Amino acid sequence: MDGEMTLLTEELYFDDKQKLDIVKKYGTRAAISDFAILLGGFVRFADEYTSEGTNLENRACYHWTKSSDNDGDARAVVNDGHS
Repeated sequence: MDGEMTLLTEELYFDDKQKLDIVKKYGTRAAISDFAILLGGFVRFADEYTSEGTNLENRACYHWTKSSDNDGDARAVVNDGHS
């Protein structure tokens, strides 16, 4: 592993013309695993879930996208699916 990470761009999440099919189908909320939480993943509200159900494996979490500009910044997508 070279230590680099690839993040999806904001447009692939939020731009209707460029949005990924999987994002169109399931929305922008992302589930978090117990392992990711142990590694420091963030779940702000225990009562927010993905569209897949309200089981623990569907807990929604904060995640990141690459910003639109080319300055290398990242942007959070909060657990309710908004940026």
